[in-house]
Amino acid sequence: MSSEFWNLLSTKSLKQIPKPEEGNIKLLSENKEPIALLWLDDRINPMEQRMDWLAYSPIGRDVNVIWVKNYVDFKSWIQNNGLPGAICFDYDLGEKTSTGYDCAKWLVDYCQKNHLPPPPWASQSTNPEGKANINRLLKNYLNSF
Repeated sequence: MSSEFWNLLSTKSLKQIPKPEEGNIKLLSENKEPIALLWLDDRINPMEQRMDWLAYSPIGRDVNVIWVKNYVDFKSWIQNNGLPGAICFDYDLGEKTSTGYDCAKWLVDYCQKNHLPPPPWASQSTNPEGKANINRLLKNYLNSF
């Protein structure tokens, strides 16, 4: 950091910004419910005590976790509730069934039709190729938005 910038930050005039009076301004974190994290995984319980699965959350651990295990539940939850605050994707959702990539493709279609950016996302999948495909799809859509 340049010394000029540091001197500017440490000047007395910047330190004397008055605090808002109590009761007039509410902080964003006050009286706010945790943001919904849609957890897509057929096996892993995100609230399991032995593992810190919420470390994968792109929005932190103070979230309201909604655990869905398949494509149908994923699609249904979003259609009924709108986009969640964030999504954690697994790729492999069981044998002979739709994948997390299929869910991500549906999400992109939903976002396109509604002119919305995708919510923040991450992937806890142990399938590196599937995880990369989900990330690539969502990044490409986000960059085109």
